[in-house]
Amino acid sequence: MKKYFLIGLFIIFAAFTNTAKAQIFLGEAFVGYNICQVDGDQIMGYFKPGINAGVGVIAPIWKKNNFSIEMSLEVLFNQKGARQGRKYWDHKIDTITGREITGEYNLSMNYGEVPIMIYFTDKKLVSAGVGVSYGRLMSLKEYEHGVRTTVTASSGEYDQNEFNILADVKLRVYKRWKVGFRYSYSLNPIREREYHDINYQSLGTFKQYNNLFTFRLTYVFNERLDELHHEDYRYTGDNPKFHNQALERERKKMERRKAREERRKK
Repeated sequence: MKKYFLIGLFIIFAAFTNTAKAQIFLGEAFVGYNICQVDGDQIMGYFKPGINAGVGVIAPIWKKNNFSIEMSLEVLFNQKGARQGRKYWDHKIDTITGREITGEYNLSMNYGEVPIMIYFTDKKLVSAGVGVSYGRLMSLKEYEHGVRTTVTASSGEYDQNEFNILADVKLRVYKRWKVGFRYSYSLNPIREREYHDINYQSLGTFKQYNNLFTFRLTYVFNERLDELHHEDYRYTGDNPKFHNQALERERKKMERRKAREERRKK
C-alpha cells in the first residue's frame, strides 16, 4: 500500500507542476486537523485528534458565468480513531488479566486515502462538494485500560479497506489560500466486536464506523488570480457625494488591476 500511495503522490505532483504550461488542471496542497470518534465502540464524543494532509489535482468540468463545477482527486495521509479518559476509580482488578480496570481507551489509525470530489463553486469564492474515498489502513495502535493490545493493522480484527462518503465546504480567504470544513463517515464497518461490562455480561456485538470532522487550510497552485470575480460598480442612490466616492474607489481598483496585469506581462 505504501508503494501505491507514493506512486499516487508522484502522479499528482507531476500533474500540477505542468499546469503553468496548460491551465487545464490546478494543483493543491492542504493540511488539516481531525476530530474523530468511532461509532459503535461504546465511547461517545469526538475526543481523538488527528492530522489530515496531502496533495490534489482539480479539473474543471463545466462553467457558466460565475458558476462552475470541478472534480478533484486527492492523496491523503489521514489519522482517525477514538479516545476515552479514565472512567472507573474504584481500583477493580480484572480477574482474567490481573490488571486494573480503568475504562481508558485510545485507538490510533493511520490511513492512506484517495478521495474523489465534485465541487460546485460560486464566483470562485465559495465551494461546496460531495464525494467518496477509498482508504487503506497502514498502521494501528490500540490501548485498553492504559495497556497496549496485540491488535495491529494486519492482525485481522480491523478491515484494512475502508470506503467513505464525504461532504466539504471551502471558502477563499486570501488570494490562493482557502479554509475548509469536511465531514467523513465510513460506508463499510471497520470492525465488528462484542462488548462486555465490568462484570463480563455481554452488551452485544456492534459494527464500528469512522466518524470525523476536518478543518483544513488549502493552497491552490498556478491559479490565475485575474480570473477571480470582481463585482461591477453599480450606484442606485441619489447623493452625489457618495456617488463620487464610489466612483473614486472603483477607479483606484481598476488602476491597481491594470498595474498587476502589466507586471505579469513583464
